[in-house]
Amino acid sequence: MPEFISQDVLNTSINSYVDSYGYQIDQLTFNFVSKERQLLLNEQFLNHDTHTDIITFDYSKNKSLKAEIFISLWAVSLSAKEFSQTLENEMLRVIVHGILHCLGYKDDSKRNKHKMRELEDKFIEMFHVKHKNNV
Repeated sequence: MPEFISQDVLNTSINSYVDSYGYQIDQLTFNFVSKERQLLLNEQFLNHDTHTDIITFDYSKNKSLKAEIFISLWAVSLSAKEFSQTLENEMLRVIVHGILHCLGYKDDSKRNKHKMRELEDKFIEMFHVKHKNNV
């Protein structure tokens, strides 16, 4: 986990967030990889030849989350600059984006993307509230 995010607060926030959907966490593995490795994964498993900030392999069953999530720090930092976000907020957005896919949310239309953005914002807000309470 990048050092600019409190692992304890992130774990607490993820657990609370997932619990609010009636799910539990079996295993979530976050892999922070180079842009080259992310591109290779994108080509190999999704047949895309473009860079992406996150790839989620979802193995969840019966309201129990299990996934491998690959995150490109390079792409996250690019998105943070593009959308005038802090690196922390953009990383939180990407992390919860992967989790939301495991909860059944899709971003395959403008409407679905908007809904996911609202849910991502809710998680980012929850993280900051928990962080303030733990400082």
